[in-house]
Amino acid sequence: MTRTPGRLAPAAGIFLLAALLLLTGCGDGEVRPGAAAIVGDQRITTEGLQSLVERGLADPQAAQQLGADRAAYQRQALSRLINTAVLERAAEDEGVTVTSGDVARQIGRFEEQAGGRQPLEEQAAQSGISPQDLEDFVRSIVLDQALGDALTEDLAVPAADLRALYQENLAEYDQVRSRHILVPDEPSAARILAEVEQDPTRFPELAAEFSTDASNKEAGGELGAAGRGQFVPEFEKAIFDAEPGDVLLVQTQFGFHVVEVLERQTTSLEEATPELRRAALQQPRQERMQQLLQETSQQMGVSVNPRFGRWNPESGQVEPAEDPNGVLTPAPEGEPLQPGVPGAPPAGAPPAEAPVEQPAG
Repeated sequence: MTRTPGRLAPAAGIFLLAALLLLTGCGDGEVRPGAAAIVGDQRITTEGLQSLVERGLADPQAAQQLGADRAAYQRQALSRLINTAVLERAAEDEGVTVTSGDVARQIGRFEEQAGGRQPLEEQAAQSGISPQDLEDFVRSIVLDQALGDALTEDLAVPAADLRALYQENLAEYDQVRSRHILVPDEPSAARILAEVEQDPTRFPELAAEFSTDASNKEAGGELGAAGRGQFVPEFEKAIFDAEPGDVLLVQTQFGFHVVEVLERQTTSLEEATPELRRAALQQPRQERMQQLLQETSQQMGVSVNPRFGRWNPESGQVEPAEDPNGVLTPAPEGEPLQPGVPGAPPAGAPPAEAPVEQPAG
């Protein structure tokens, strides 16, 4: 343990805090048996929905937290599928596209925040996003960012505002990636330090064997990239004063740490400007996105199989379908299904943009 209490790893926040823009629309198509929803001319099959749900609940932590209310998670998964269809149509209408390279770069940034591909996949899986679905999930984030950028490119942000926002979030732009082995006494730490200095490649092996920090020992002691204010003071000073490749012995309130500084990651004001603009223009960006997505969903038409719920136009969420007496009334298998309640899903907004996560909302 080295972090100050209450810190949520950035990449984990990406998935746990995923918030979507609200929009409304109309649905006038008949939902046929075997379809979970109809979005325009796109049919979301029940088989596709169930596969997405099963993959999302494959992780034990996701199964425990999200699977406790499987129906609610299923509605969330269906919303995500519809969100993607609406978002992609809106982007197509506006001439906005993203490439596989754009998606790969965003995944790379998330990997840096999480401390590697495996930790990123683990954090995503714990939040119900399977490794198989991670790329598509990130693609929706990137497409949403690109569409929002296009809709607000005519708005100016004063340079002074960008600089101020950069300074406020400097911890996101100057980060150190490190790993550690935590032990209770100095002699043990000194012995491990000597072994690491002799053969740095043994660090993950030694972490797995000796570290008392159960949260990362199986990941080789990897702590990911972190800015100032995210570790206890002694640990923070040591890693920010060091150079990449340095191996240190640090004492904190938790014990003795053998630390390897892996990388210093800095982002200039110029490089951060796209994210800073998104943060500064959050309100008009959301308003323009919402208006466009409302119009798009109205043009497409969205209908939901009442077996899986109904759309609430006020919240933009799939909710349980109930009869006037408040009793759940799923449609029996094989019977003709009526059109779903009008409405459209939220469209995927970037929940935590790297590196300006919190201001971007």
